[in-house]
Amino acid sequence: MSHPYEALPPQAFWRKTVSAQAWGQLDFKPSTKFKLTPSLKIATAGSCFAQHMARRLEGFGLSHWVVEQAPAGITPERARELQYGVFSARYANVYTVRQLRQLVEFAFGLREGDPPVLTGNGRFFDGLRPRIQAGGYDSLADLRADRAWHLAQVRRLFSECDVFVFTLGLTEAWVEQGSGVVFPVCPGTAAGEFDAERHGFVNFDYPEILADLEWVREFVAGVNPRMRWIVTVSPVPLVATATAHPVIVASSYSKAVLRAVAGRFADAHDHVEYFPSFEIISSAQSFGQYLEGDLREVSPRGVDHVMRQFSAAFVEAGERAAVAAPSLAAQAAAAAQVECEELLNDRP
Repeated sequence: MSHPYEALPPQAFWRKTVSAQAWGQLDFKPSTKFKLTPSLKIATAGSCFAQHMARRLEGFGLSHWVVEQAPAGITPERARELQYGVFSARYANVYTVRQLRQLVEFAFGLREGDPPVLTGNGRFFDGLRPRIQAGGYDSLADLRADRAWHLAQVRRLFSECDVFVFTLGLTEAWVEQGSGVVFPVCPGTAAGEFDAERHGFVNFDYPEILADLEWVREFVAGVNPRMRWIVTVSPVPLVATATAHPVIVASSYSKAVLRAVAGRFADAHDHVEYFPSFEIISSAQSFGQYLEGDLREVSPRGVDHVMRQFSAAFVEAGERAAVAAPSLAAQAAAAAQVECEELLNDRP
């Protein structure tokens, strides 16, 4: 051997992999640190794109573990409206890692004070989940009771789940001055009113995001040492930016930072894996074939490709359920039901 590259496998070479085969045949994840089995409790959280992953797990013979179930007696339509089952608990979209950290802090009683409450038209809205209760709560007491139940389920989730799949979505966020509480979307969009003296903009950077992610990992390991992680980055660009940059430039920055954090996080720990949904959809070499007409949303065909790669990587062939993939029409209908508060940043 005259140099180290002579001993590398084909996957290490662009010509032998990317150039030599169709995009749909490229293996983005040839090996993993661990596999998933039907008996594992798999929890999901993250940005809007994470909802696609949550919906497809059972189609591969895996268990999407939902700890916060809809109350008995309500219709499936009402349960969906109230976002039961969208994620493993009813926390709605967790766009930033700081949101994830504060969710754990509130759930385990590590943060003083109550999360913010937004009001409008005589109704009450949870500042951390402004659209979780369609139309808002009748009273502050109702909101607090529902929040207490929700946080109890979050404690159960992190105490008992086997695998936590988290999709990093955004670096930009709005915070409450003084408390530092992070909102999922800017107050005044989903609920409440914007107050320039109370609400400030932040664009989290690499050190902050990695530190928050490591904090969550270390804390959860103390209550549930067997929990493993799968982290991924949403390929969906920002719908709008509060920075001074054009949205496409701001989005590129955000995704680059999140991808770097996710890669560093996975490389540092044996119980953490990175899954490249971002690369499958967003690489220039895909020729944009998985984007909808707005050049932002991921098409059902793109979601199908991501999840086929996920199954091939994490599920042993003998464990995969013999379930046909949903039709593109069914996937399109499901995609239309994705809950995404961020869209409110660009209301017509």
